[in-house]
Order: sequence, then structure tokens, then C-alpha cells
Amino acid sequence: MRTAQDIARLEEARQVEGFASIAPESIRVAGGIACFAGPGSFCNVVLGIGLSGPVTAQELDRIEAFYAGKNVPVRVELSPYVDPSLLAMLAARNFVLARFENLLARELASDEDLWAGAAPPEGIVVRKVAPGEEARFVEVAGSGFRPEGEPMSAADREVSMRMVKDPRSISVIAWAGGEAVGAGSAEVRGEVAALFGTSVLPAWRRRGIQQALIRARLVEARARGASVATIGSLPGEPTERNVQRVGFRVVCTRVHLERA
Repeated sequence: MRTAQDIARLEEARQVEGFASIAPESIRVAGGIACFAGPGSFCNVVLGIGLSGPVTAQELDRIEAFYAGKNVPVRVELSPYVDPSLLAMLAARNFVLARFENLLARELASDEDLWAGAAPPEGIVVRKVAPGEEARFVEVAGSGFRPEGEPMSAADREVSMRMVKDPRSISVIAWAGGEAVGAGSAEVRGEVAALFGTSVLPAWRRRGIQQALIRARLVEARARGASVATIGSLPGEPTERNVQRVGFRVVCTRVHLERA
């Protein structure tokens, strides 16, 4: 049985490699990665640093130099298992807490019926994205992460299209007739699969579609060799409650810091 720390480290390593594959610009630093995709992108973030030992002042200088002139806030996501000295170093550089994020996980047993007690709602078909559906998938999957009616930024659209086309990605879409009403992503690297980027259109919520999207990705992830699945959520958010119903548990809480 994996410990919480085992799972957290697996996910940090997956995240570093995953962002390296989609970020237009990045540098490897302090055991992790600093990424940039354009103003307003979720890809502008520092991940995975400080897990293999102390981070030096010179390494933090490299991170700050990487973002200099890009006109975006410097954001750092930290595992609770980082070297303790890193927190003091970042505080001294005016980084402050922006939010918490829970990392949840569940094992994927080879003999488990992942659809047990559930099925896609009547009239809803949940399947992997077919060639030519990528743009529609990106639009629907990203719809829940911005105000209704607000267009997706060009930077995030580019990064999301790269993600859909990555061979390690799982892109699942829910159809009601000819209308795409929900979508979600996952990525499999080795034994870990991470679920992310799930949205259901407002008119179709509270019908079990998100549950179906979760289960469909778990089935595909296990078929690709994953034995543990992870997902991040703000504490108490609907995503957290939905995945807990499918057997996920909180394994740690990560902190997101920004330069004040």
C-alpha cells in the first residue's frame, strides 16, 4: 500500500513531466520546472521544486529571471514534503499564500468494477474524443474555469490543444445527441494517472455526467497501466465531493504562493 507521501511524490514527478511536454517555454530548476505559456495562462507556474533537498538562492534567482519581463505573476505550487527551508526563503522574497489545494487519490485495482453502482445518465453517451473533435473538446472542458460567456485565452487554447494531442492524454467527452455537454482530461505516466480539466455545461449539471466522466477516465487509465489515480481540488469544492463518491481520499494539501 502506498503512503500519502509516495503518492504525492509520484504526482509531483508526473506534473513536472506533463507541463514540460505542453509549455511553450520552460526551464528545469531545483528538481522541478518553471513554465510560461502567455498572459493569463494556467501554465504560468513553478512546480516540483524542493522535493530532493534544499533549494539555493541561485536557483530562486533563475526562476525570477525566467519570469522577468513576461508581465505575469510568479506562482509557485508546493508539496507539503518540500525541504522546510524553502518556505522561509520564499517568504523572504515576498511570496504569500494564495490558496490551498487538496490532492486526492485512489488505487485502481485490476479486478475492480469501476462502473459499479453507476452508469452514464439516460440519453448521454460518454466516449473518447474522435479525430476532428479536439477543438470542441477544449472549448467544453475549459468552460467551467472561466466566467460564463468569456472566451478562452489564446495561450490556454494552444496549451490545451497540445495536451489533447499528447499520446499520454485521455480526453473524454459526454454527448447528448449531437451536443457536447461535458468533457474531462487525464494523463497517464507510468503507474499514475491524473484527472483534471473537467467541466459540464450549466444546463446539464446535477445529472450524474461528471461522475460518468470520472469513471470513464479511470477505466481507460487502468487499461493503460495506471495503478493509482490522482486529482487536485480546492477544499470543499464540488469536484472534491464528486471524486470522494468514487473512492478518492485526500492524501495531502498543497499550497499555492504568489509574489506579493
